[in-house]
Amino acid sequence: MSKTTHAATYLPDTTYYNRTGAAEFMARLEREPLLMQGPMGSVLVASADAREVPAAFWNLAEPQTVVRIHRLYEAAGAQILLTNTFQASQPALERDEIMPPMAEVNRAAVDNARAAHPQVLVGSMGPCGIDWTLSDSPEFRAARDAYRAQAHALLAAGVDALLLETFTSIRDFEPAIKGACDAADGMPVLASFAIDEDANLLGDGLTIEGALLYAEKHGAQAVGVNCCSLEAAAVAVPRMVRAARTPVMVRPNAGAPVKAEDGSLVWHECPERFEDACAAWLRAGARIVGGCCGTTARTTSALADALVAYTSYG
Repeated sequence: MSKTTHAATYLPDTTYYNRTGAAEFMARLEREPLLMQGPMGSVLVASADAREVPAAFWNLAEPQTVVRIHRLYEAAGAQILLTNTFQASQPALERDEIMPPMAEVNRAAVDNARAAHPQVLVGSMGPCGIDWTLSDSPEFRAARDAYRAQAHALLAAGVDALLLETFTSIRDFEPAIKGACDAADGMPVLASFAIDEDANLLGDGLTIEGALLYAEKHGAQAVGVNCCSLEAAAVAVPRMVRAARTPVMVRPNAGAPVKAEDGSLVWHECPERFEDACAAWLRAGARIVGGCCGTTARTTSALADALVAYTSYG
């Protein structure tokens, strides 16, 4: 498909979209809070000999490793698994010199996650890296097409929903939400932003309330924050619940990594802090909880304990 294809003429083949899974997922969000798995990228690059290997490369080169990580998260209590496709759009794959076709990389990631038998499977999509000036420019259309193509690849491979995550500005988010919704054909699209300590977007300073309203207006069916500090999450969650009309997500990170003597990256993970924080998120009304960069299945297990305590005792 040409990179200048307009959304109005784009007719995706939705034959294999998992509409039953999507409906069940959204119905569960209405009934109960759900736990999403932790990150793939920071786990994959944690060893010294892998820190320069792009996360998407593992989907085809070392699928057993990707499957093992998903299974660890599932065993720790994650109800939602997230595909290893955060940087698997065509522009990102070209930047990282990953040669297999984009659709093949994304399908492999879906297959790897499905091997862990998830209750819910969500396709991860991050910023594609294309800068643009005007919404009618070739650069904007190229970005929108890149998101559209990845969204369709993930949905055709059988995910239950899409997650646009770690967006730092509405400018970067605009072609993403439009491209994803071009392909979604009613399938759920979730949106998550990276924020500072005052709950403003890192890239443009927009308040989290403004970001959520924009996302919902343009088709997001759940909204939230990720890859922020626990302190930022504590500020943001009550404000998001008050402002949002859709389910709210929260997935903070474990802080900045440090480089060990062997060259590996080390995060100072503290599952107990996440468990304590999760109780407050749930009381405030969050519907999807989890951890982002630097967390592991240890944090997922702690969050699962918090979720069980909340659903058992309130």
